[in-house]
Amino acid sequence: MSNKVFDTKRSNEPPVWLLFSAGGMVSALFFPILILVLGVLLPLGLVTPDNIIAFAHTGIGKLAILVFTIFPMWAGMHRIHHGLHDLKVHFPAGNLVFYGLSAIFTLAIICLTLSL
Repeated sequence: MSNKVFDTKRSNEPPVWLLFSAGGMVSALFFPILILVLGVLLPLGLVTPDNIIAFAHTGIGKLAILVFTIFPMWAGMHRIHHGLHDLKVHFPAGNLVFYGLSAIFTLAIICLTLSL
């Protein structure tokens, strides 16, 4: 039996698909609630801006801000990247452009949220 070393190329798709699917789930499950609170209840005066700001300064509020911004960004960038690919529009280093922008956005949101 020979000891062959298989040169397998690793893919970046599993972590990207994980972030993409998490973003899709967050968008589908929680955006209707955000639209209700921010788009209906806030303008009607049933929720005050002070309550929303106070919530944003709590630990769970910061976590909500992170989840509601980071994961949908990854989902959107993944959709744009593959949508352009389907339209035969190819970028040199497209993975680096789209997923790199998402990573920079993620780091920026983390830094800004933790500084609240």
